[in-house]
Amino acid sequence: MNKYQVQETEQNVVIGQRGSRWFATFTRIPPVDLPGYMGQVVGANGRSRTLYLGNEVNSVPPLCAAETNCSVIFEGALFNQEDLREQLGDFLAPATGNEAELILNAYRRWGEDLMKRLRGSFALIIWDEARETLLCLRDPLGSHPLFYAKGGGNDLLLSPSIEVLLRQPHVSSALNRSALVDHFLDRYPRLEETCYEAVSRVPPGHVLRVASEERRSFRYWDPSPDGKVQWLTADEVERFDELLDRAVSRCLSFGPAGIFLSGGLDSVTVAAVATERCRIEGLRKPWALSLIFPDRLSNEEVVQRGVAAQLGLPQVVKPFFEATGTNGLLGPALALSSSLPCPLMNTWLPAYYQLALEGKKRGCHTILTGGGGDEWLGLSPLLAADLMRDLDFVSLYRLWHSMRRSLRRSSLALGWNLLWKFGAQQLVMPPAHKFVKEIAPWALKLRRRLSLRPAPWEAPKWLAPEGELRREFDRRREEEHANKLRSSHSHYIRDIRPALDHPVVSWELEEIFEVYQRAGVRMLQPFCDADLVDMLYRTPPFMLIQEGRSKGLIRSSLARRFPNLGFGQQRKVEATSFYASLIYRDGTAFWGHLGGLRALGDLGIVDDGILSSTIETLLVQCRDGSAAHRVWSTLNLETWARAHIS
Repeated sequence: MNKYQVQETEQNVVIGQRGSRWFATFTRIPPVDLPGYMGQVVGANGRSRTLYLGNEVNSVPPLCAAETNCSVIFEGALFNQEDLREQLGDFLAPATGNEAELILNAYRRWGEDLMKRLRGSFALIIWDEARETLLCLRDPLGSHPLFYAKGGGNDLLLSPSIEVLLRQPHVSSALNRSALVDHFLDRYPRLEETCYEAVSRVPPGHVLRVASEERRSFRYWDPSPDGKVQWLTADEVERFDELLDRAVSRCLSFGPAGIFLSGGLDSVTVAAVATERCRIEGLRKPWALSLIFPDRLSNEEVVQRGVAAQLGLPQVVKPFFEATGTNGLLGPALALSSSLPCPLMNTWLPAYYQLALEGKKRGCHTILTGGGGDEWLGLSPLLAADLMRDLDFVSLYRLWHSMRRSLRRSSLALGWNLLWKFGAQQLVMPPAHKFVKEIAPWALKLRRRLSLRPAPWEAPKWLAPEGELRREFDRRREEEHANKLRSSHSHYIRDIRPALDHPVVSWELEEIFEVYQRAGVRMLQPFCDADLVDMLYRTPPFMLIQEGRSKGLIRSSLARRFPNLGFGQQRKVEATSFYASLIYRDGTAFWGHLGGLRALGDLGIVDDGILSSTIETLLVQCRDGSAAHRVWSTLNLETWARAHIS
């Protein structure tokens, strides 16, 4: 039994069906003792190892295909089935009824070159017995998870579910204390690690390749495989509309759809394109699913209703506090976090989960979102550092001008941020810190003693207070610094690259998969289509600006389509102040329920006394969004840890 009593709270979070809960075992010995094993063998006994498949009772197994010396396990959605069938032509075997059989034939034709041809949302395992090679793939952008753990002996266990792996024999459930320490600082140096010591992830766009006794993970899909971006021409960028239409059509091919419709450019674009594609393809119109924020600065109800009306979409309009319940956001968020295998990343998720259930009630199988639009359609402010380095002040002015017209922030603040935070500071501080560290390291020690606030690269006194965990923190800090030094010389590329490679992106996608699977719907993001991302990644930065505003590739189109809703001049809506107010409103009560940080303190992750005093001060001051984030992350990790320490 858990030694910590988790505070029970009123919640409005429904835990539905778990969907597919399977695991594959790559072993030399048949897994007769594994719980939930269904006796289905994928692949015959070979010279070295065998691939077995098991799934939990009442769960849906993945698709399988096998022939002499080769086996395939596939779960998810393959977007480009027809393209692959056409390319294979006469090479197709007679039995090609499902994705697993198609991939098996394609692998026979192309071998490992098949991987870069695949598009979709999937987890894929291929056991090539003839070559004694196991390939474990996760889709290019990572919307479908895949994890692995070491079993008994040299066995390898694979599953889209961390919880399923933790229930298998020989897999430890010990928490990864170092990862949780880094989580407090929003720092994540290792792409493959999870919150558990024994469980690792296959990162988005990567393949885990096991051959003989060698095991390595590498990226099989990359818009800049040689590390240098091959920028597109203006004519090539004109393919944007074509690729977006195809991305949306791919998402609509899995049954009746709903759309999380905010008032922002990204989700409105998805709604407009989806409506048009449904008309062309003879599909049912999608449902518009809208969450209405009660905060004046973040309320977009007029635009949400106006877009749905002009597109002729049936709409669900759900007030925010109806979705979260009377306890507000914090209670349902902490309750949901306790039920997840890793701490909740997206605090808003309980509200959108309820919105997804509304779509499910109305027959939606798939829900589309505008996710990925900020990452791939917008312009990173760190472009300022590249422009200052190149002394291109004309382009720097253009960047400031577009941000001023696209964001709800003062011109002076934006100018200062571009010139210093995103510009000169990026150029000056790293070499200055390196110089001082080599020439006068005592100066850094003196700064630490005199400063009341730790530098960004330092741990607060309350974090990992002593022993080996603090030393491991320092090692991981150096590892992260070394990784940054090896990254692109371009600050702009260095800032957009994490949308592909950052552990938080993978973590959030895994969370989305886990939560919406409970609601019984598939969550897809057209702006994260691999072909579209490949184009946007290589689009020259200033081609993303049109008429002096960001997201120019979609803004002018929306302005023409909805002339009365102001999309041509729309500035991005931010809910930071509303989020902070929700955390401060209920934070004191939940902090009182916890009664301290016993679980995190026992793990050695924090000094309970020092951090508790800090949180109490922040709750009294109710300062800003960053302080609210510290309150949330502390409540979140403590609540989650209590539910996961046995």
